[in-house]
Amino acid sequence: MLDERELSALLRAEVDSAERPSTVLDVGRAMATGRRQRRLARSTGAALAVGVLVAAGLTVPGVLGPDRPPAPADTAAPGRATALPAALTVVEPDVVYVRFGWLPEGVRHLQYQAGLLLSGPGVHLAASFNETGEPWRGATVDLFPKGAQPPAPQLDDGSAAPLQGTHAGPDLHGGPSTFVSYAGTQRSEAILRWQYAPDGWAQVRVLGLPGDPEDTAGRVARTLTFGQEVLPMPVTLRGVPDTLRPITGDVTLDFHEPGSWYAGMTWSPEPPDADPGQQRARTLNVGFWPYRPATDPNGKGYVDPNTTIDGHPAALTGEGGMESLTVYGVAGINVSIDDDGLLPGGSRALFRRLGIGPSAADWLPHLYR
Repeated sequence: MLDERELSALLRAEVDSAERPSTVLDVGRAMATGRRQRRLARSTGAALAVGVLVAAGLTVPGVLGPDRPPAPADTAAPGRATALPAALTVVEPDVVYVRFGWLPEGVRHLQYQAGLLLSGPGVHLAASFNETGEPWRGATVDLFPKGAQPPAPQLDDGSAAPLQGTHAGPDLHGGPSTFVSYAGTQRSEAILRWQYAPDGWAQVRVLGLPGDPEDTAGRVARTLTFGQEVLPMPVTLRGVPDTLRPITGDVTLDFHEPGSWYAGMTWSPEPPDADPGQQRARTLNVGFWPYRPATDPNGKGYVDPNTTIDGHPAALTGEGGMESLTVYGVAGINVSIDDDGLLPGGSRALFRRLGIGPSAADWLPHLYR
């Protein structure tokens, strides 16, 4: 069975295999390619579902670096919150609500997304363990807004999986939990649900990991850390019109290639009570990822530059008021701006207003404690 998280993994594998004969994922390139495909689909009237590969975190004292796996633990670290004070009525895209504690060895990618997801408002945190091109294996955490019930996974034909049974799980953060099983699920899969606050549901799902899946799901859930901290970005986001509202924040960390990450924010001109599809119909997306010179012409992972901006090679495309701009090698990072005709001065004017400091390339997301 597939859900939107696995669709994200499939998109990652498809993009990587189609554009680059390497097993190393370029997160920024995959994100940019997905956005270009989404634009092409809109311009031709097709419906393309693009799952964004995302993750987010804060750089704080005591946080483990990306070259060190999480230390085994059976409870959340002392002094760390194990729940939120209230169920989320609004999911802010620039807030970090949850982080991993313990994870099994072998994590390859960490992802976080908050705000408007493909399935609606929520928070999604994921750890992937599969090699590129392999079926997805990993652990996910989802937080649902107040009153929203966790949906059933989708079967391969797109229908909702029938509920098969439930049984009690471990006490989590002072309250009960429940394991839920669906028809069509695999033996190596476990779904664990509990309330992170009154009327606010959380879910941990594990699939294809070593050991007993229920034990793994319980351990992942017990060691989560909750909070409401500002989602940092490697660049100060200046110059976005006040008429636009942030709807999704995301960060991805790739352990397979040290120092590989993506951070981005998406804005919409629509109000928060507008239909989700309408909010995503016209957006502004600004993203960042580390720059790597393309020295191998057979494995080049970047679009050929066709212009320069402030001395930096850049690729600028677009028509009908929509622009896609990527500027390479700015203080060691790449900057992408995808504008659906929402910027009065265009993407180049916004690029020049961003606060890109000299240490932008040293930024790293931290997704667990």
